[in-house]
Amino acid sequence: MLLKDLLDIPTLRDARIAAGAEGLNRSVSSVNMMDAPDIIHYLKRNELLLTTAYAVKDQLDTLETLVSHMADAGCAGLAIKTKRFLEEIPDSVIEQANRLALPILELPLDYSLGEVLNSALSRILQSKSDELSYAMDTHHAFFNLILQGEGLSEIVEKLAELIGAPVMILSAKHELVGLSSIIKPRMGAMNKLIAQLSAQKQTLPAGLYQIEHAAPSDGAMYAMIQAIPTFQWQGYIIAFTNEGVMNKLHALAMEQAANVLGYELLKSQAVKDRARRFKIDFFSELVQGEIKTEEEIVHRGKQYGLFPSEIMLCVVCGRDSDEGGDTHKLNQAVAEQRAREIDQLYHRLNKQFSALDTPYVLFTLKDKCIAILSSKELLGSADGKRLLARHLIAIADNMASEDDIQLSFGIGSPFNKLLDIPAAYKQALEAYQLARANQKQRFVQFYHTKEFADLLRLIPYEDLQEYLRDTFEPWGGIDENEQKEWHKTLRVFYDNHCHIGETAKQLYIHRNTVLYRLNRIEQLTGTQVRNPADSLRIRMALLIKELIS
Repeated sequence: MLLKDLLDIPTLRDARIAAGAEGLNRSVSSVNMMDAPDIIHYLKRNELLLTTAYAVKDQLDTLETLVSHMADAGCAGLAIKTKRFLEEIPDSVIEQANRLALPILELPLDYSLGEVLNSALSRILQSKSDELSYAMDTHHAFFNLILQGEGLSEIVEKLAELIGAPVMILSAKHELVGLSSIIKPRMGAMNKLIAQLSAQKQTLPAGLYQIEHAAPSDGAMYAMIQAIPTFQWQGYIIAFTNEGVMNKLHALAMEQAANVLGYELLKSQAVKDRARRFKIDFFSELVQGEIKTEEEIVHRGKQYGLFPSEIMLCVVCGRDSDEGGDTHKLNQAVAEQRAREIDQLYHRLNKQFSALDTPYVLFTLKDKCIAILSSKELLGSADGKRLLARHLIAIADNMASEDDIQLSFGIGSPFNKLLDIPAAYKQALEAYQLARANQKQRFVQFYHTKEFADLLRLIPYEDLQEYLRDTFEPWGGIDENEQKEWHKTLRVFYDNHCHIGETAKQLYIHRNTVLYRLNRIEQLTGTQVRNPADSLRIRMALLIKELIS
């Protein structure tokens, strides 16, 4: 309770506020008596200290030190019984208490310190009991709403009614998801607060906060803020007030509303997670080709929005930050964090894809999000692929600017049968992985039949290096410049289908020079350059050398 409210009890009603009147809004949760100067080592926050000043009557500087230490410790105030050992409170102590806003009460002689102590503690305990009873009643009121099938909007209205103030609820991304309709906040103050919260980098603790830059006509505006507690932060409950002091009962009501909302959100999330699990299982079976008939796909997929269409596309979407790590080696905490991030990505992508204005279904598979699009409208024009790529790039740009997430996309060939989804998914994943192998980021990669160089890029770098070493090992003792000359000659020789004349013409040398080089290669390395097996190995090695250079 507040110190100013404690002054209403009979034993303190006639006490004079000698100093620190600005601190009467300090909270008081305990009362103690001072009987020795070393009390400064045992001070507690929100404590009201009673004394006759006997221990400091001859050391008034010790009283000044005590006031300073009490202010630093966050004590509620100091009550001194004068006219016994201390005739009056020194002016220096009063000045210091006023400067520190630490209330000093001058107690009358009508009651002993014991009587003051007992009545003050009884009033504090009664206040605690009243708060507990109020918290129980409000919790039951909110919980009954949930049992009756009511939801967020009814809880908001009930809370606004209880505290007599406008209430709103913000999501984790500071989006407005609930607002009291009977008692409405001023829109200007509400928008100012949302902007103020959006600038915060961490969750604010429960408390009273002044709304910065509120309109002068509104006067000083404050917001009571209570975070909604779940395993993952869900947002805030916020009440608006013109009072610069936190009302304890209002704060309790908000805390109980937040607890009930947290339970309801956890329940809703559990239901959603279970439904998502069924959805992931179905699409996992689908893309792996485990569902064999179109009828079963349509029957099981219709509840998830899966549709047959004239032209469809499969799009694989991944985060650039997820690549390059071994997901099997992640510890449980990191794996759970990544799973939550993929879940958040799914919801954000769902919102982005809805802006495409084309039917789609979205699901997650391991660390990727997969979309099946009805692409008749997208691919109906000559530049359909370019249009689709532009849409996906816009999605990637939005995600990068709003959520600092770097996305890339792989797209399979168009198909028109649901049974072709596994093949389309495989193509989209190959397109995605091929672009990744080329060290691309923030890309949109369409599937196309792989060239030989594309296939080589899918082979681990270390294996390619080993192949080069094995192929050119017999060349180890040859001069490096001569090796480069041999490489160039062999490349042109094979490109011209082993035709000596064309090779000489392209290299601007005599045909006898070409023959001399080829013979020298065979003599010094033991390689038969015209032998099909040796020529194939050399051609592959030369292509790999260009590729990894």
